[in-house]
Amino acid sequence: MPNAFKQGDHICALYESEHEQLSTAAAYVADGLTHAERCYYVGQSQQALTRFRESLSREGIDVADAVKGRALILATHHDAHLVGGRFDCERMLRLLNGAVEAALNDGFIGLRTCGDMSWLLDRPAGSEQVVEYEMLLNQFFHAVRAMGMCQYDARRLPPDLVDQALCAHSSVAVDGRHVGNPHYSPALVVARRAAASAVELQGKVEELRRLA
Repeated sequence: MPNAFKQGDHICALYESEHEQLSTAAAYVADGLTHAERCYYVGQSQQALTRFRESLSREGIDVADAVKGRALILATHHDAHLVGGRFDCERMLRLLNGAVEAALNDGFIGLRTCGDMSWLLDRPAGSEQVVEYEMLLNQFFHAVRAMGMCQYDARRLPPDLVDQALCAHSSVAVDGRHVGNPHYSPALVVARRAAASAVELQGKVEELRRLA
């Protein structure tokens, strides 16, 4: 992914296929590993983690070595977002804060996180907190030595949810490029006015592609 990342970034990565999701995540994580950051990747299942490992290997990363050295931590949704079968915003923020502290204590320059948000398709308990969570992550990443990428399936997730996610992130990854987000608008999210139709959302995505 050509455009540079920096600590404090909170990135909304939009994708429409598993290949796009994996390649975007792998390029982002590989960049973090080469910059001495600890990377924390959350996938949908153990099978999805296996496919991510394969994608990361194609980026030139020795995945087994990265995992052994705790530079790379791999988890499923049930290990992170959905412990106990429900999403809890405060618990996730505590988890991330602890992960940042652990990374710094272990000698890394910071933490880089990446999570596929497809667990929202199942509407688990607590999922209504996710927009508030995304808003709080902007403040969190600016306050600590970390950055995060949240991956949203623009093809399968509800357009209004994806639109709110888009408004809640300061930058965007689309078509393999990382750019500033012209649709970043916390005020719209707070007012719950970000609720695009599928056609409107597609228009925003096309605009982002032109910018990229």
